[in-house]
Amino acid sequence: CPRSFRSLIYDFFMDLCVLCVGGMSGAVKGAESPRSVRPKLVYWTVSMTRHIFKKFARSETLPGRLRIQPRDVALLQNLASFRFLNTEQIVALHPGGMRNLRRRLNWLYHSGYVERPVQQTLSSFSSSHIIYGLGEKGAELLFEDLKERAEKIKLVKLDQKTSFPSFAHALMISQFHAVLVLALKDTGGKITRWSQGYDLRDMLRVRGDNPALVPDAFFTIEKDNGLWHFFLEADRSTEAHHIFLSKMKTYWEWSRNKTYNGHLNITRFRVLTITPSEERKENLRLTTKNADTRREGSAMYLFACEKDYSLKT
Repeated sequence: CPRSFRSLIYDFFMDLCVLCVGGMSGAVKGAESPRSVRPKLVYWTVSMTRHIFKKFARSETLPGRLRIQPRDVALLQNLASFRFLNTEQIVALHPGGMRNLRRRLNWLYHSGYVERPVQQTLSSFSSSHIIYGLGEKGAELLFEDLKERAEKIKLVKLDQKTSFPSFAHALMISQFHAVLVLALKDTGGKITRWSQGYDLRDMLRVRGDNPALVPDAFFTIEKDNGLWHFFLEADRSTEAHHIFLSKMKTYWEWSRNKTYNGHLNITRFRVLTITPSEERKENLRLTTKNADTRREGSAMYLFACEKDYSLKT
């Protein structure tokens, strides 16, 4: 019957559209995931008209039908852990076609699952890739506990208001985090713990007191049946040397007094500082020689220039 045939063709076409907009598959090995993930299917109202999206303004109407798949949940989990990721980093973490990825991210953005931070629209910011953060709907999907969900949504809103220097600083951390995940994946290791920002500050609170220093991140690497613990400092060459030295002295006191060994369940740790240039790296290395009591330097302090690593090497 012609009517049933047209219906069959329509259903086939819509199923094909769902497959064509499929994103990446699987969660990234080594990236932390939120504690609670709810499987949930989301559908959009069918619209056969061509839709033109604006890059940084959400559309009032949604085009066609989309089902949230496990691959989308994996992407949202990464955004919850990394805070910000650009399209190049997402492709590296979730291998697949860039065209399909951009289409998927486009639809997720216009439906409220991910954000495109407005800080990247400033004239002082230059990037060939769109940067994404977790959206409110994405947080609602990932976190079932109401208190945890409300806290995450609060952080999502704060990220939208963060200053440009803080935004650029967060991107520096995300790049290192992504490169580290990929490097460990290739060498048989993984990140078993990663914490930064407000979560790390709360983790370092002892008896309700704020820590003397909030590192940029704390992470644990598992490789060859061993665990290595690191505090991370991302330096953008905006901090005076005496302030940086004060931070390094604080780490020395933490190590000598074992301030957080029991709190973090660690026996020792190292401090890794990443810098934008070789010159800055060498200057901070020399400054840090004065951090220990003997002023001879310590193997506890490590330094790396971000020009020495990338998503491809």
